[in-house]
Amino acid sequence: MTIGFLSHSDMSIYHFRLPIMRALKELGHEVIAIVPNGSYNNLISAEFKLVNYDIDKASLNPLRIFKDSANLAKILKSLNLDMIQTSAHKSNIFGTLAAKKAGIKYIVNLVEGLGSFYISNSAKNRVIRAIIEFLYFITFRLSNATIFVNDSDPNYMLSHHLIPKNKIIRIKSVGIDASKFDPQSVTPYDFQSSKKIVLMIARALKDKGVIEFYQAAKILKDRDDCEFVFVGSSDLGNASSLDESFLSSPYVKHISWSNEVANMLRSCYLFVLPSYKEGFPRTVLEAMSMAKPSVVSDCDGCKEAIENGINGLICKTKDPKDLASKIATLLDDENLANYMGQNGRKIVLNHYNQPLITAKYIKFYKELTGV
Repeated sequence: MTIGFLSHSDMSIYHFRLPIMRALKELGHEVIAIVPNGSYNNLISAEFKLVNYDIDKASLNPLRIFKDSANLAKILKSLNLDMIQTSAHKSNIFGTLAAKKAGIKYIVNLVEGLGSFYISNSAKNRVIRAIIEFLYFITFRLSNATIFVNDSDPNYMLSHHLIPKNKIIRIKSVGIDASKFDPQSVTPYDFQSSKKIVLMIARALKDKGVIEFYQAAKILKDRDDCEFVFVGSSDLGNASSLDESFLSSPYVKHISWSNEVANMLRSCYLFVLPSYKEGFPRTVLEAMSMAKPSVVSDCDGCKEAIENGINGLICKTKDPKDLASKIATLLDDENLANYMGQNGRKIVLNHYNQPLITAKYIKFYKELTGV
């Protein structure tokens, strides 16, 4: 079979799809990455055939989406694909329309989260949600199946009658490489501090709960046993982005970004993600794999990754006092923190290790195509 992986981002393909693409290639299938031009193109093309296409990432105009789909359909038709997997709202929608027009037999969508438009109930977001859901109503009926990485998103789609029940496939998370995020083999990061590191790694967005993290740090400022560290950069094109003036705080050490995520997790005491909404948070899985407890908000996605009292604690969303209280609970009880961290590592090895997730995808593809 010839199988295409379509995304609006070559970074997404590189970081999240390569294990599955490699497994398909090993099984003898031809695998093609279909992405816009980007900084990860060379890395992807070193292993797979890569085809570029143009996309207006900012536009949600249905007419523009249909136009983009027509242009993409010409590219897809020339590739003679037997199956295509799309991901993210825009790629799912216009990619499915293009794939249908190109005559591709098997079309699979992947929804990794509903995104920021489902956080705020502003008039603008309500309009955008209405457009997305109208287009998804069409898309989900044209594609063969849609994979969801959590339970909350397909349940929402079902409750709003957007997708037929028999087209839902649930494969929780995109997986994590437990051999890469292994506390026994990763070199510790030097935070230049002897205190317990309370770590958050995320884009510097309000929607990620960064403000609450900083507020919790201020609440706990009189403790002399811990240091709060935020790792993440501003995203100036995002309305939810926080600028450098906010991120520079006497209560939180800010590191703009780092490729040493595993090393940082190895050296932290606990991980924090007080997000407003997630698909299935990869950073929490990474912390679990590194045997670290997490404190997360009770939003969609987070509360599926963390079982309260087992591998972490769950606080109320947008509640810095409750977040600070949960953090303090773990700071005060090292045995509890260690217990939760060890549980997290076991859960990853048993349920979310990349080979296990990849095997679920391969099994689904075989059931769908018969090959």
